[in-house]
Amino acid sequence: MRLYVKATSSYKGTLEDIDVKKELKKTYKLDTRRQDRFIHLALWGAMRLKEKCEISSDDELYITSGVGNMDIVQKSNEYVNIQKEILRPFDFINMLGNTTSFYIASALGVKSKNIFQISNSFTFINTLISIYASLSVSKKEAVLGSLDLATQPQSLIKRVLGVSKEVEVLSAVNYQKLSLNADDALAIVEFETQTYSLSEVEILTKESEIKVIFASHNEDYFETRASYYINAAIEAREELMYIDASKGRYKVIRVLKVA
Repeated sequence: MRLYVKATSSYKGTLEDIDVKKELKKTYKLDTRRQDRFIHLALWGAMRLKEKCEISSDDELYITSGVGNMDIVQKSNEYVNIQKEILRPFDFINMLGNTTSFYIASALGVKSKNIFQISNSFTFINTLISIYASLSVSKKEAVLGSLDLATQPQSLIKRVLGVSKEVEVLSAVNYQKLSLNADDALAIVEFETQTYSLSEVEILTKESEIKVIFASHNEDYFETRASYYINAAIEAREELMYIDASKGRYKVIRVLKVA
């Protein structure tokens, strides 16, 4: 399966030195009331993508995340279980994944299919497969956003993600504008439904004639890293084989140059 990438936007790092809420209000003139950090991060990446390409009201929108909005879950737990307070209405609304999708669609002017999708594993690749299947029928284009917010304290999200305490968990937001049409494409993203064993992956890497990046839990971590590495390869005009890993199983994504 192949999708053509028409535009990208990327950020990974810590948010302590970036006032995303202020940036959304100042640069993009967006109303940020009743929203939280997770939604702000999603909107920031979306607006940066919009600066680079045309987004149609008929485009499909897909948002995926490693664990979703852990900030609001933690905040709601504090209210209800510790302070014994009633859950605030907007906190409940923001807990729903489709709330984030709604705000992004509104900011981009998208009025077509709008899906917030998280898988237990390989969430980015599974969303690519969903997009390919949908576009094959609709013949439209799609915006894909992948975001992970580093919840504080990091010990909480590290337990959820199953990473060691030595690993730094980062926030990240990465978007691609995707199409089945090759016109004006920056690159090709190639992927498949097949899952590999370690020995099979080792054979693939030995035979590969392009750069290989193997997902590791020993580096700065966020669940949707595949999306970031795709964008980085496109920015560097490199071809890439990215091998994602989950529970001893592996999936492969390739970034290829447009012929």
